Amino acid sequence: AARLGARLEAGLTDLVGRGLAEIRVRGLWAGLDIDPSLMTGREMSEALLQRGLLAKDTHGATIRLAPPIVATEEDIDLIVSTVRDILEERGTA
Repeated sequence: AARLGARLEAGLTDLVGRGLAEIRVRGLWAGLDIDPSLMTGREMSEALLQRGLLAKDTHGATIRLAPPIVATEEDIDLIVSTVRDILEERGTA
């Protein structure tokens, strides 16, 4: 989990300032603060769901990601690339 968490954090860190305002990662748990001028947390979680990924919107522009402990590097890369794609569609990343 630590290795995959580091991979998740590295991928999401690249998106800070490009649609993400801040990230917090502990193991495989991640909290993402989305730039509120782009979308709400609910809009991001719905966009992720439309692409087959689950996320929980929590407070305004914040979502929580919690990939399963059996996640692979490919799963983590898919999460990061999907978040990036959604932000790019909004004209940021």
